[in-house]
Amino acid sequence: MDKELKIACPDCGAVLVVDRITGEVLETRKPIIEQSTGDRFADAILKVKKDKEKIASTKFDDLKKEQEKKKKLSEEIFRTSLKEAKKDKDIKPRSIFDGD
Repeated sequence: MDKELKIACPDCGAVLVVDRITGEVLETRKPIIEQSTGDRFADAILKVKKDKEKIASTKFDDLKKEQEKKKKLSEEIFRTSLKEAKKDKDIKPRSIFDGD
């Protein structure tokens, strides 16, 4: 017979490990995820998977915003260069074959 008694709290989902002889609470195991499967190892794996998904989506969103900023900046530079080129119609663009 085990020396420990495991009691699941129906309210919070925590598992209380109680000594059978003394009645002392030895350990309180709070659930790793909200809807626990009952197996702490499986719960830990599910939590890691969810965390990885959150991190990946956050990184993706950050990179997407960064690319949008770069696109706006390059479009702004292009527009200003285009305006300058329209002002100076007489000046021919420099060729790579032109000597210094």
